[in-house]
Amino acid sequence: MKIKTENIFQVIELENSVEEIYKALTDANLLSRLTGMSAQMDSHEGGLFHAWNNKSHGYIMRLIPNQRIVQSWRHDEFPDGMYSIVIMDMEKTESGSRVSFNHIGVPEDCAGWLTETWKKDFWIPLSEHLGDKVLN
Repeated sequence: MKIKTENIFQVIELENSVEEIYKALTDANLLSRLTGMSAQMDSHEGGLFHAWNNKSHGYIMRLIPNQRIVQSWRHDEFPDGMYSIVIMDMEKTESGSRVSFNHIGVPEDCAGWLTETWKKDFWIPLSEHLGDKVLN
């Protein structure tokens, strides 16, 4: 069965260092505190993770500290056995950092709500709490 897919691309500007952002994205306890949702993560290549109160899960495919995170990612709403790819690239800017987020291979019927969910339930809470220097 063929499934039509879309990509979600978002750019997030934060006033924090790439080190702080990378830590927030790879430390499950910190990620849980920042988003208000449960998360677990084996923070090494090949490690398992789950987030968003167990609604998303997958494998860590690549970690380049303070630069890149690549995950094989699926949501419970995806068709059985279907995974997508999440790539988060971090770079330093004059005012902090930029995260270029690319979610590749999202089932077409999930792309709309998932685009908004990434913003509302992930990037906005993360940016609000990182601004409070929760990492220190």
